[in-house]
Amino acid sequence: MKPGACWLAAAALLLVASSADALAWRLFAGREECITEIMPDYQWEMVKNKEQTPEHTHVLVDLGFVITSRYGTEANKAAVDFNVYGPTGNSVHKEDAVSETEIAGKPHTMTAEGGQGPWRACFRVSKGQILRPSVIVKISYFTVNSMSLVGTSFEWQRNAAAGGESPPALDPKHLGTVEQVEEVTQGLQRLDYYLMNVTNEQRYLYARTVRHLRTAQSTHARALGYMLLICGTIVLASFVQVMGVRMMFKSNRRLII
Repeated sequence: MKPGACWLAAAALLLVASSADALAWRLFAGREECITEIMPDYQWEMVKNKEQTPEHTHVLVDLGFVITSRYGTEANKAAVDFNVYGPTGNSVHKEDAVSETEIAGKPHTMTAEGGQGPWRACFRVSKGQILRPSVIVKISYFTVNSMSLVGTSFEWQRNAAAGGESPPALDPKHLGTVEQVEEVTQGLQRLDYYLMNVTNEQRYLYARTVRHLRTAQSTHARALGYMLLICGTIVLASFVQVMGVRMMFKSNRRLII
């Protein structure tokens, strides 16, 4: 890969890591994956100066996402179970088998106590969709605000910088060329192909291991039964021989008398 393409990929990862907004990834069945978000530092400093127990402050968690199939179709058949956890690991919101949802903290439903974070949103492919190998999780927004600052100029709005400042302008010179983007896209497609091959191979190996284990267990059960049958036959034959010898000695003794 060319140096420019590497730089472009690194810049894309930095942009994704800086915010949970407009984030999308592929979620495989049988795995739980989480994203994290924290209360902005300027809000946390204000909470610490204002409240005696900032770790128990009330926060508002705002989260929206859409679930689709691998190719962006059949959204009604792609569903996940998701949980929102506080900094102490306690669950503050949970929903099952959803494909598109939007939650916003409200005093009677979603107000949660916790500190700055991290707050986690965890996703898992629903049990009813376990045969679907993967789905696409698209995060529209994920913000954490102090309830005391909601509605003020200090609220962290969706797709907005801290304190209501406008984001810096993007210099076109820092963007990659069409060829670089195509090269990165092709690389991601190859990576997706390899991951699918590895997933299918692991499933095959798991099924073969289970089949071999069942064969070994069946063979062990048959061998154990055969051994018990042989031992029982030997014991029975020995008992018959002992009884026969005793009867022979008893018959000889009667004839002598």
